[in-house]
Amino acid sequence: MNVIQRMIKRIGRMVQLTLGIGLVVAGCTLGALYKWCYVYVPSDKCLVWIAKSGKPMPPSRKIAEPGEKGIQRATSGPGRYFYNPINWDNELCELTVIKPGNPESWKWVHTTRRMSKKADGGNILEGDFPEVGILVRRTGDPAPDGTPVVEFDSNYQGYVRQVLTPGIYRINPYEFEVRKEPAVVVPAGFVGVLTNQIGTQPRMIEVPDVEAGDVTGSAPAKTKKIRPLALAGERGTLRDVLPPGVYYLNPNVERVKIVEVGFNEFSQVALKGSQETIRFPSKSGFDIELGVTVVWGLHPQHAAEVINEFGNTTEVLEKVIKPQLRSICRNEGSLYEARDFIQGERREQFQQVLTQTLRDVCRQKNIELLLALISTIEVFSREGQAAAGEIDLQTEIQDSFIAIERQLTNIKLQETAKKKALLEEAKKKVDVTRETIQAQTRKKVAEILADGQRAAAEIEAQGKLQVATIEQQIAAIEAEKVELLGRAEADVARLKQQAEADGKRILVEALGSGEAYNLYTFARNFEPESIRLFFAGEGTFWTDLRNIEEMGAMQIMRETAGKKTSPAGNP
Repeated sequence: MNVIQRMIKRIGRMVQLTLGIGLVVAGCTLGALYKWCYVYVPSDKCLVWIAKSGKPMPPSRKIAEPGEKGIQRATSGPGRYFYNPINWDNELCELTVIKPGNPESWKWVHTTRRMSKKADGGNILEGDFPEVGILVRRTGDPAPDGTPVVEFDSNYQGYVRQVLTPGIYRINPYEFEVRKEPAVVVPAGFVGVLTNQIGTQPRMIEVPDVEAGDVTGSAPAKTKKIRPLALAGERGTLRDVLPPGVYYLNPNVERVKIVEVGFNEFSQVALKGSQETIRFPSKSGFDIELGVTVVWGLHPQHAAEVINEFGNTTEVLEKVIKPQLRSICRNEGSLYEARDFIQGERREQFQQVLTQTLRDVCRQKNIELLLALISTIEVFSREGQAAAGEIDLQTEIQDSFIAIERQLTNIKLQETAKKKALLEEAKKKVDVTRETIQAQTRKKVAEILADGQRAAAEIEAQGKLQVATIEQQIAAIEAEKVELLGRAEADVARLKQQAEADGKRILVEALGSGEAYNLYTFARNFEPESIRLFFAGEGTFWTDLRNIEEMGAMQIMRETAGKKTSPAGNP
């Protein structure tokens, strides 16, 4: 028995030892697996898998397909992974983050600042803009047609047409390079002119060259060659523009130029010694210097055509508005006298001609012109300005006009004084008339009030009289009514009594006598139900004495009945 117990204990110890060794081995195995077969990917990383075994891939490729040895195309996101370190290796890479930007930080750059800061028509916004991710495939063969832009699923090397919008992406850095560019932001009041970067170019066309000189004269205008607007699939500027908004475009496929639409103001100031000053000789031989302000702009429908021909809005000023403004002022201004530029009517006429002529020229180039306003005018003699103490032509003309206007002003002042005197007289008359009308009104009011009170008193007295008369009539009617009612009641009582007496008399006559009438009355009022008969046998006289009245009455009834049943004519 002891031997068996010892054997059982020995077996138990062996089992415990075996379990302990197994647990230790399992723990070591799990630790080794956790160290060499486990990988943790943080939230800002991705995992690139590298196969250590498999079929060798072609030398021209850098990314292996499933089942091939090398860097795999697919990646894994953040998390925990177990893998076979004998067949696989891995590498942590950064996630690609495309920022959405912050619209609250965007600031506008106004037109005047933009022209002085970025004459090439660059970005007109400042702030934290959204980004767009440009994918560049590093692996694969070049495209057969030689284009640098390829599709995402083509596996060709080059710029991928599709872009990455704001977000977080797992991009294999061995397959793609990500280049971040700012997205296109078109603010309100602007449009985006699109230019295709790939495709075939359209043929050149000839257009009038406004830089070569005046295009309003009768002489044939010079021309220049430009490329027309591109159609779908062609390289060049597209006719359709982008309205205000945010656009995620690939700059390798389409470039966008932000263009301001609507009206802008441009001022050509007259500066001494400046070559841009508008100066021309007048018909009378005096030199005229003008300062002109032009309000011009672009329509969204024609923005693409203008940018395609001139490049940007600054070139529109330099190549169209400025040269044509000087040319029109010289051509049209030489037809006017120096005096005309100082007089109001002729100066306004020259301004209208300048505006209309410049508008016609700008319309040929799809440019909108609202007006051309002359701000300053200076008149100079060919020999130079007047010496000190002398009066020049402009001052002389202005003084003559001032004298005329002063005389007209004095005349108007005299007329005004007369009108004021008449006005004061009219005011006095109005005051007198007002007082007269008020007095007459008060008198009329008093008369009307007195008449009304008198009429009211008369009406009240007549009313009381009529009331008294009606009350008297009512009293007479009431008395007559009482008399008639009393007389009627007396007649009714008399007639009723007479009718009753006549009825009784007729009844007595019919019955024959008053005794018969009495018996008739007794019989009529007799109630047989009240008769009680008692049989007492042969009683005494005194016993039946109480019924003697009834017996007498019955005897009288028998006699009366006998008389009624007797033949007519018998007594």
